[in-house]
Amino acid sequence: MIPMGLLLEKVVLVTGASAGIGLATAKHLHDEGAKVVATTHSEAGLKVLTDLVDSDRWEVRILDVTDERQVEEAVQFTVRRFGRLDGIVNNAGVLLPNDTASATVEEYDRTFDVNVKGVFLGSKYAIPALVAAGGGAIVNIGSINSLAAEKQLALYTASKGAVLMLTKAIALDHGGEGIRANAVCPGFVDTKLNVPHYNRLGGREALDAALPEWQPIGRAIEPVEIAQSVAFLLSDHARAITGTAFVVDGGVLSKA
Repeated sequence: MIPMGLLLEKVVLVTGASAGIGLATAKHLHDEGAKVVATTHSEAGLKVLTDLVDSDRWEVRILDVTDERQVEEAVQFTVRRFGRLDGIVNNAGVLLPNDTASATVEEYDRTFDVNVKGVFLGSKYAIPALVAAGGGAIVNIGSINSLAAEKQLALYTASKGAVLMLTKAIALDHGGEGIRANAVCPGFVDTKLNVPHYNRLGGREALDAALPEWQPIGRAIEPVEIAQSVAFLLSDHARAITGTAFVVDGGVLSKA
């Protein structure tokens, strides 16, 4: 079947692609015509991705986003396999509920290694490949916590704030080289990443009861709805958009 879609023939590397937003994004980008290298940190995730799509436009790979050599090799593999790199989605992330006083140094290191260092390394090694292709797009997955703090999410909030500022810095530093960088900032999305968070709030039933008041659309955001925003930002339709927090929050931040 001849692929058609918003991202026809574009080559995109996606991190943290075996669950939640990453899984929905990798699949949606492929559905929109992209050639995708979908990465995961685990063998179990690798099987999920291998079984998900059977296509010559789909490759899967183990990747620890905190390991500089592995990130560099993932970018090189993508270019070798598909001849170029047009975009990267830095999605891999962790969420460890805590406040500043109770958080451990180990939790700090883990949160910032994955959420910030992973974005830095992905962007660092993608930029030369994107420039070589004549320009391209970086989409980092931030959060509404990139823009507003939330109780019991001290380290997560700080890390996602850093992701947004790094995104803006990339846009400023590399715009002249044809690089666009944006951060998609979701509200509450129904993924496994959020399980520890809503357990802290009293469980899923308590969360479902609170969502209509907290998130104005009255429901959780679906992962594919984030994926659709990512696809747009990677596409040529977004060629004038860079350095932004692209908020997909169901109206949360509209409240005073």
